[in-house]
Parts: sequence; structure tokens; C-alpha cells
Amino acid sequence: MNISIGVNLFSVFQALNNDYFGTLEKVASAGYTNVELITTNFMTGVRYSDTFPLQTIKNKLDELGLKPIAAHERLDQDAENWNQLIQENAELGCKAIVLPSAWIKNREDTLKTAEQLNAIGKKCKESGLQFYFHNHFHEFKRWGGTTLYDVLVENTDPAYVKFELDLVWVMRAGLDPMAVLEKLGSRCDIVHQKDLNKEVLHLNVFDALQPGDEDLDMMQLYRGKGYIQAGDFVDLGTGVIDFKATYDKLKELGTIKYAFVENEGISDDKFTSIANDLKVLQKVV
Repeated sequence: MNISIGVNLFSVFQALNNDYFGTLEKVASAGYTNVELITTNFMTGVRYSDTFPLQTIKNKLDELGLKPIAAHERLDQDAENWNQLIQENAELGCKAIVLPSAWIKNREDTLKTAEQLNAIGKKCKESGLQFYFHNHFHEFKRWGGTTLYDVLVENTDPAYVKFELDLVWVMRAGLDPMAVLEKLGSRCDIVHQKDLNKEVLHLNVFDALQPGDEDLDMMQLYRGKGYIQAGDFVDLGTGVIDFKATYDKLKELGTIKYAFVENEGISDDKFTSIANDLKVLQKVV
């Protein structure tokens, strides 16, 4: 199976906040055709579809030759809102909706989240979209002889819920992303690709946590405690990831359709960064 390259627009979220259509133009100029949308202005909390007519957004994507493969949507919406979210993304031409995270801390709330994912996934399926769950590191918390991520996988319906694996966040949970991918099999056909600073202070974040940290709210754990720094992530090809070895394995697995760049690092010019990221992946894909 050929792996197609794309970019998650979180990579340029600050530029999107300030100039939505100008940013899309620069993403296209950087060489991308496949994009994963973010649907909300992180500065104002307002959905882009509430600022611009959906048809205007669709027309711009079409004009630039950008294909919206998927969109990231948050779970902190009323359940009824999902009908609207699904309809909006279907109208834009998205094939999938991805939940970027869920704050699971124990088996009980993981099972509750699994129920929610099944319900949303069923709604998506009924409208012709596929639903995915995207990980960070905290979902891989050990629970008995397993992890909360495994509990989530085992208690979601393969007909309704697939998984978008962020390879570097798996590493930051102290695990081998390839082993996780092998376990997921056909339930994962999209990966997120970052690179990790060679001088990252805490590769395995779990090793650094102090008692009680895992009970903090998500933003405090990820942003407030200092275990994860903005400089931990770098442009592709400048960090620790062996891209040739990684993509040889991904091609061997044969299940991955899309690799989306997610550039979360500090950069003088994000558009130069994501253009270089594309070149790195093009060499190995």
C-alpha cells in the first residue's frame, strides 16, 4: 500500500488564527495536497465555520488543490452538536473525523470514553465518514497488566472506531510505536509524524512524573509541569528519528495510508519548516 503524505494544520495554528485563507495558500505553496483540518481558532475558541461560510472554505480548498482528508474535532461538545459537526465536515469533503485526545486517568473513565467513541463513530459511519482516536502519551498509563490505551482499543467497535497513531507520543510513553501498530493492525491506517530533539530531557514522560501528577488536568500535565517543553519537538530530519528505518517498517506493515506531518516545535518560519518536513518524508515514502 502506498503511503500518502499530508500535514495536520495544527502545525501552523498560529498563522491560521490570524489569516485563515492566507495560511491555506502558504500550505499549498509548501507543496502539500493532503491536509488534516483543525476546525477551531485556538486564540478565540470560535469555529472557522462560524466565521466563514462552509462553501467559501470548500471553494478555497478546491482552488488550492488541497484535499481535506480528515478534521480534528473535540469531545467537549454537546452530543447533539456532533450531528452538526459531522454534517459540516462531510460538506467540506472530509473522509474522516479525528478526536485529538481524551483525558482518561483510570479504567472506569476509559470505559466511559469508549462508549462515547462508539456512539460518535456510529454517527460518523451513518454519514459515510470514518471516526478515529488520536493519542498523546497519557493514554498508555499502565493499568494492571495492560494499558488504558489497550482498554480503549478492546472496548471500541472496529466497525466504528479506528486509531490515528502519533508515533512520537508513543515513544514518549516508553513504548515501541511499531509494536503498537502491529497490535492495532488494520484499525490504524493514519500516523502522525514528528521528530524529537536529540537533547530531550524526558523521553519517557512516565519516568519523570511525580505522585499525583496523573490526576492533574490535561493542560497542567502537558504544559504546566515542565516535563514536556516546546523545544522537545523539532523539524523532521533534525532529531532522533531514523526516518528510513521507520518508513521501511511502515511499508512492510502495509496498513498505513497516510502520514501527516505535525510540526509542534519552535520555528522561525513554520512554512519553511513544513516544506522541509515534506521533503524528508518524500525521500523515504
